[in-house]
Parts: sequence; structure tokens; C-alpha cells
Amino acid sequence: MQQAQEFWDGVFQTRGNDANRLVDVPDPKNPVYMRALQHFGDVRGKTLVDLGCGAGASSLFFASMGANVVSIDLSSMAIDNLKRYCAQQGIDNISARVLSAQDIGLIEPADFVFGAMILHHIEPFSQFAASLRKAIKPGGRAFFWENNATSNTMMWFRNHVIGKLWIPKHGDPDESPLAPYEVDHLRKHFSVTTEYPEMVFALMASRYLLRGRLDGHAVKVDKFLYRYPPIRKYSYRQFVCLK
Repeated sequence: MQQAQEFWDGVFQTRGNDANRLVDVPDPKNPVYMRALQHFGDVRGKTLVDLGCGAGASSLFFASMGANVVSIDLSSMAIDNLKRYCAQQGIDNISARVLSAQDIGLIEPADFVFGAMILHHIEPFSQFAASLRKAIKPGGRAFFWENNATSNTMMWFRNHVIGKLWIPKHGDPDESPLAPYEVDHLRKHFSVTTEYPEMVFALMASRYLLRGRLDGHAVKVDKFLYRYPPIRKYSYRQFVCLK
């Protein structure tokens, strides 16, 4: 955990030196946020936990929708940046605190939990799933935008090719795409549905293996594959909706 905290502090450290880059201002029409709102319903006056808030875009979005947002992140730099921005902008319905995702059960139960690209950083996941259940009020909901480890082919390349030769590896050293067995851990505590809003498969090969040289062709291939529902589960992007 300390190694991950140091990694993410390094990511957000430079932002504190530039008032214009303290946070990421959200796109009000972001399709991920729009789908999350559909899942949550009316968030006005409700408590919403932004798990792994990072640069703060999702926290600011849901706060603008009237939610009382509890923003948590392992990085003290990210939390300090968000606090500073909220103070400058007079935003009083965001409470930001440094907290590990595993400790989410220590906060007061919330109506909703939102997370973007956070679950695949968390281990042991079975322990987190139980803590998440404690963090949500009866009848509450959670929504996560995540990567997806269903494709054995994609995972083979990730484990044996990514990070070698000219091929970059992004993120902290311990992260791994969210696996189906981890979603099953969530099913022990919630009603779970997974959705695949787009096909991202060929595009990954273009980005990592060819440095984006065939992105245009890869997008066309992915759009063609998305026509076939049985194939969609192999997309690298998914929504995980909990009730």
C-alpha cells in the first residue's frame, strides 16, 4: 500500500504548484457519469462516496448534481488538491479525506458509491467486497467504470508482453484488470449486472503494440465486433452496477 501511495502522490504532486490544474473539471455530458446517474436516480441531498477520487472530476460532477460527496483517495496529494480547489471555488458539499479503499467500511454508510478505474487496484478483493457492503445503506447502489480481464488473449499479452521492449506499462506496479472471479465476490453481497458500453479490443493492440499507428482501423474492427452481443464481454471496458 505504501508503494501505491508513493506512486499516486507522485502523479498528483505537480498539480499543487499550478492553481489551474489542481483538479480535472468534469465534462457535464460524460457518458460514464450519465450512466451512473441513471443507475443511482436522483442524487440531490443524498450521500455519495467517490472511491478513488483522484483528480476530482467525478466528485465535482456529482456535487454539481446536488449530492453530498465524500471523496476518498489513498493519495494525500490528490486530497489536498481537491480541498484547495473546493475552498477556492466555494464548494461546500464535498468532504475529502485520505483513506484506503479497504477502509471504506469505517465511514458512515452512504446512499451511493461511485468509482472510476479503482476496483482493479484493490487487494484482497474479497475483503473489500464485504467492506463495501457495510459502506452502503440498505437499498443503496454502487456504480463502477472498470477495465475487464475476461479475455484470456488480452491478459496473456498483458502478463507476457506489456512492459517489455518498446511496449509501455501504465499504472502502479501491482494493479491488474478486474477479473470475473472478483465480480463474483461482489455478487456475494450485491445484485450485480455488468454492461459493455463499447468494444475496446483491437484498439488496445494498436495502442500498445503499434503505438497507435492503426487506431482508425482498430476502432472500425471494434465497432464491427460490438454488433455481436456474445463477443462484447471481451471488451476491455465495462460498467459494474450494484444494488
